[in-house]
Amino acid sequence: MKYLIIILLAFSCFLYSYNSKDINSFYNSYYSANYDIKEIENNSSQTDKNIYHLVYSKTIVNEKEKYNYLKKAIEENNDYEKSDDIDYLISVSELMNYIIYFSNLPEKISFGSKSKDIYEKILEKDSENFFALLGTGVGYMHAPAIAGGSNKKAFEYFNKALINAKEEYQKYLSYIWLSQYYFKTKDEENYQKYINMCKRLYPKGELLKEALDRNNINKKHL
Repeated sequence: MKYLIIILLAFSCFLYSYNSKDINSFYNSYYSANYDIKEIENNSSQTDKNIYHLVYSKTIVNEKEKYNYLKKAIEENNDYEKSDDIDYLISVSELMNYIIYFSNLPEKISFGSKSKDIYEKILEKDSENFFALLGTGVGYMHAPAIAGGSNKKAFEYFNKALINAKEEYQKYLSYIWLSQYYFKTKDEENYQKYINMCKRLYPKGELLKEALDRNNINKKHL
């Protein structure tokens, strides 16, 4: 059961909070669907390279090709465990979280466990880290009760994340996940409230579109 929680925690591809102004500026553009990937294409740091690989990988249609691209990108970070750079660790975890969608079960467990370890290391340094809080909430909401899932705890962590949101895109992500909590708990009034708050921030945001498609077409939350 502990592996199930690890996997579900890792399934969120949005679980991060950066200290760099340049990275936050890019992500504000990215989540508003107003970004230019060339802004980070030729940056030299491994953190920026990881972010570029993540963003570019989402443009790859073929899942096998996407998996191979992400796997190669992750392999560029063999020594990440020795690092204390929070921005860098977050960028590695982003790649691991996304490749999980295209991996077999043993790899899902492996990447999920590694990503969970990264979260714990970050929280030791920054107990108010926005995306670590948000990711914990997502894990609680996705996991079944028998494996430790709890809508109540998910709600608590989503609100903690919102309190610690410093960037517009972080507020947007908080609103998205609070809307999904209310969708799951069938609270239509609050669901619409947070959907509207998302639209006011980023009317063209792709994540909101994805959430609404899942809610309306598949009758499921993110």
